[in-house]
Amino acid sequence: MAREYLLRVIQHLLGSFIFDAPGLASFKSMVLRAFFPIGEHTYISYNTLFVAPHGKRNATLRLGSHVGVEHSCFIDYSGGLVIEDHVWISEGVFIGTHGHRVMSRRLKKEQETAFSPLLICEDAWIGAGSIILDKVRRIGRGAVVGAGSVVT
Repeated sequence: MAREYLLRVIQHLLGSFIFDAPGLASFKSMVLRAFFPIGEHTYISYNTLFVAPHGKRNATLRLGSHVGVEHSCFIDYSGGLVIEDHVWISEGVFIGTHGHRVMSRRLKKEQETAFSPLLICEDAWIGAGSIILDKVRRIGRGAVVGAGSVVT
């Protein structure tokens, strides 16, 4: 849990658009590599967060080479997330790898959390403002998710 909080603090500190400058963008990637594997020539823009909610200890995230993640994305990797090489994630994308099983007549804090892994295959493009929900297991090779889409 402490590792997750530390990762979030670091991402907020490095989340400024200032760290999109060429030298500072490389520094940001170097720091994030201490938390998860990031391939060569991968770019993560400002105000993007990679999070594992609910304190899931064995949550995994791997970013391939030549991946572009634009600004203001929220990427949940609590169920496990692999983003292969040459993937482009446009601005404002939400990716979820966990959901809640809603059971009536129970408090929210008593609802069960379900985690599911996601693989985004090589050369996929996730359009601006898209939402990929927790039941999705795979975005295929060369797939294009249109801007504003909700993938269930």
